[in-house]
Amino acid sequence: MKRALHYVEYLLIAGLWWLYRIVPVRWAYPVGWGVGVGLFALLRRTRRARTATDNVLIAGLAATRREAERIARHSVGHFAGHVCEAIRVAHLITRANWRDHVTLEMTPAAERLLFHPEGPVILATGHLGSWEAGITAITSVRPMFAVARLMDNPFVQRFLERRNFRGGATIIPKSHGFTGAAMRRWQREKGALTILFDQHCGSGAPVPFFGHTVQVYTSPARLHLRTGAPLLVGGFLRTGPLRYKMVAIGDPILAAPAEGSPHRAAIDALTGELIHRLEAVIRMAPEQYLWLHRRFRGIPAPNVPER
Repeated sequence: MKRALHYVEYLLIAGLWWLYRIVPVRWAYPVGWGVGVGLFALLRRTRRARTATDNVLIAGLAATRREAERIARHSVGHFAGHVCEAIRVAHLITRANWRDHVTLEMTPAAERLLFHPEGPVILATGHLGSWEAGITAITSVRPMFAVARLMDNPFVQRFLERRNFRGGATIIPKSHGFTGAAMRRWQREKGALTILFDQHCGSGAPVPFFGHTVQVYTSPARLHLRTGAPLLVGGFLRTGPLRYKMVAIGDPILAAPAEGSPHRAAIDALTGELIHRLEAVIRMAPEQYLWLHRRFRGIPAPNVPER
């Protein structure tokens, strides 16, 4: 039965994929955005929608519940719009023309590190902006690897791989950890390894995030201290139709490889610096951050006026 349900889900997604490919590219993002905003409006009373609105309030980005709900609603709209645009963008933004679509906002040291490879690099980011669209820019100069959770549906997973949905990036399954041939290849080929570390982690480092102590994944800090690979924190923000801005906060973080396992105090301190930099990127475009996940667990939303 489970296999049959997976196959039905695959047929639905594949059908929508091919249907969506006939939509003019200029409408890809607006159509997806409208669907996302519409779904949020229909489901605004659900726990997930309330969580998104509460997260915006806890982060202190809105003075009223109405404004917080607007940011949360636009966040869902952006996520849906980005996914739809990503279906088309890999065929329009290429290694030859990506600089016509992307501007850089980073220090000269960060730009040299990223676009003049002398060794592997770690890119720490979150569920923010148009991350799928950033792959083409990075793979123009070096291989890209990403730690990500695979789809539960094997038919859908194979379909996305065949359609090159992630623009040629090598996906390292999140469940495998930092081991195996892909990690050795990342180091050997001077690749860029992207790690999303912004979700709640019960065993993570307790660090300040928008003025509240939260548990954060320590994966990028641990890997940096273990390998000595330089580390950048940033995001890939959408600024208009097929226009993006690649942001990196501050100079690259450099450290000599640790002898043995890194100390927990060093891991926690570095994770705090990473989440501080990520917060700065989120503040640039809060409507492009995915507020739906339970980021501030156990922290109540403040009492604010309705409007």
